[in-house]
Amino acid sequence: MIVLHVLVALAVIVATTRLVGHLFRRIGQPAVIGELVGGILLGPSLLGWVAPDLSAWLFPAAVLPLLRLHAQAGVIFFMFLIGLELDGQMIRRSGRTTIFISYASIILPFVLGYALAHVLYPRLAPPDVQFTPFALFIGVSMSITAFPVLARILRDRGLNRTPMGNVAMACAAVDDVTAWGLLALVISISEFGDWGSAITHIPGVVVSHLNHYAIFAAFLAGALMPKQARLGGALHDRLAGILSLLFLPVFFAFSGLRTHVGLISGAANWGLCAAILAVACVGKFVGGAAAARFSGIGWRDSAALAVLMNTRGLVELVVLNIGFDLGVISPTLFTMLVIMALVTTFMTSPLLMSLLRRNPWLPQVLVTNGPAKARSA
Repeated sequence: MIVLHVLVALAVIVATTRLVGHLFRRIGQPAVIGELVGGILLGPSLLGWVAPDLSAWLFPAAVLPLLRLHAQAGVIFFMFLIGLELDGQMIRRSGRTTIFISYASIILPFVLGYALAHVLYPRLAPPDVQFTPFALFIGVSMSITAFPVLARILRDRGLNRTPMGNVAMACAAVDDVTAWGLLALVISISEFGDWGSAITHIPGVVVSHLNHYAIFAAFLAGALMPKQARLGGALHDRLAGILSLLFLPVFFAFSGLRTHVGLISGAANWGLCAAILAVACVGKFVGGAAAARFSGIGWRDSAALAVLMNTRGLVELVVLNIGFDLGVISPTLFTMLVIMALVTTFMTSPLLMSLLRRNPWLPQVLVTNGPAKARSA
């Protein structure tokens, strides 16, 4: 009987997320954003609020552990694909300019997030969490750039083979690698509490948390697989379809069950949510654009690059679920950060297209001349 109940839940989850994803694609947004919204709609933010009895029947306590296991499998496959899509040669060829832009778009939002944690900690931190791991996690969550969603946006807009697109992809790849390293540090500090022990025990702590180890291991396995090997291409083609159809929708729904917009009550909490969004955007925009402009890239190209680096998407959601599982963030803060991830990803395409519409020559200049010559156009 429970198997049949799980199958019914899966059918509802897949149908809902695919439908909302299709609607978002119709308005020019990546389908993954709509699928995430669909997962949230199945949680207490809408279904649990409008039809609590139906929600309780659809997602009873006996079904949730199986959905959780299914969702974790989807995350592991997803992280393998992220690693598979990373091009180590592209990172090595990217040069000092790309590394500088990438780390500027990581360091500034990380510092701003760490500073914001002083405001969030007394109001939204779980009672038994120390300040250091909490603040580090807020910094990491502000620093994320979603490599897969960014790549999809660039492909959809025909910018994936332009110099700006190549720089954005390389920066996002460096961001991904750095962010997972910082997340490993957060996991270790939450276990040991002090910096010295945390740094020396990072490998052991990550391995001891089997679920998190599997995520890191899947990412590394994909990153280390030869990119020209037929096996890698075949795995990517087969896993991508199965993942998007059967696994990621369950992860979205499981994350949606944890997202309760009703927890953000009152002007003070909504003000904190707005502050989180502002810090996330300012850190990426200022850090990325200033570094790109300092490197000699034209200011419009720099602005477009900063907009792309502000994309967080599904990678942010994976990080937030790890923080929730570790007990580093509270349900209310989890919901605020999910809203931040949605808004920053949703705004990427409109802002980018606004820049391109104001400059119809921008894609052609970038394709033919590159950023340096685009500066003089």
